[in-house]
Amino acid sequence: MKHHYDVIVVGLGAMGSATCYHLAGRGAKVLGLERFDLPHAQGSSHGYSRHTKTAVYVDTPFEPFIERSFELWRLLEGETGQQILVTTGYLLMSDSGSWDHLRGKVRHEVLTADEVAYRYPQFTLESDFHGLYDPVGGLLRPELGIASHLIQALRRGAEIHGREAVTGWKETAHGVEVETEHARYGADQVVFTGGSWTDRLIAGLGITLTVSRQPLAWVWPARNAASFDVGALPIWQIPAPEYDGEYYGFPMMPDHPGFKLALHTFGETSDPEHLDREARPEDEEEVRKCLRRFIPDADGPLTAMRICMYTRTADELPVLDRHPAHDRVTVGCGFSGTGFKFSCTFGEWLAETALGQPNTIANETFRFERLLGAADSA
Repeated sequence: MKHHYDVIVVGLGAMGSATCYHLAGRGAKVLGLERFDLPHAQGSSHGYSRHTKTAVYVDTPFEPFIERSFELWRLLEGETGQQILVTTGYLLMSDSGSWDHLRGKVRHEVLTADEVAYRYPQFTLESDFHGLYDPVGGLLRPELGIASHLIQALRRGAEIHGREAVTGWKETAHGVEVETEHARYGADQVVFTGGSWTDRLIAGLGITLTVSRQPLAWVWPARNAASFDVGALPIWQIPAPEYDGEYYGFPMMPDHPGFKLALHTFGETSDPEHLDREARPEDEEEVRKCLRRFIPDADGPLTAMRICMYTRTADELPVLDRHPAHDRVTVGCGFSGTGFKFSCTFGEWLAETALGQPNTIANETFRFERLLGAADSA
């Protein structure tokens, strides 16, 4: 074994790419390992767009992370000259709930159904609906975000290997040894950000991670297509009680044909090696229900479908922590369908922790400890 690093990062999707970026930016000698291409469409961070917003995270453990994320995305844009975050505003429509707790804490507007209809006639709402508008919300471009983090990590001296699967690892007297299909590498620390493969990479992880199949759809609007373009429509979310979830979507971008929408719920349980990546008629019907009821002008021909994955914990909150049984191992996993927007910030936290540096953001919630009992009783 000829190669020794300060930190090895295993899994270079959203979290791992950001972790490499922050490690390299702190002067660490870092190796990143990914079993697929860079970036790839086998996990949870493909499909051209992801939501980001602030208002819904007020008074939650995510609040400091989302505030920091906007700073870090803009910093990455400044370094690369790429637009990763497109500000569109965010519109949450609902027939229940109250947003009084947001007063004086974050910029927002509360709209009646008539006000939503006047401002955004693309939506057809019942009279008992109301809207929460967050002006700083927008869409993130996930493939570009991952590539930008990796390119900047490389420019800062990181070593990045695609198409090199990790086959095992062990702690040694001098650190951690990671074995791949091609070589063995040593490091002082290892960070596992393996997404849906995390519990396969770490035997005896100690918590339960559930993988689900998540379809994404694009349609070409049947009428008034220009009203669905970026600049005319915010990112949006609306209840889907029949699926115990929410529909969400995005304005149309000039680099991909179609109006994107999907169902945010925990779908069919699967595993990453046997996930059905072919779209089914029922996948399309799920989003057609939303179009027929709430966005009839967009109910046009299908242009594309993609399948991604969620990896969720028992309480649907992520894990960012040192492994309780291995003090040279740091883990980021279980982002439960709400990870990408935080990836630049979570990557910063993981890098700081692996290097033993003070954390920019305190993390008292996203720890292994809260889940260990749940795994034992599952």
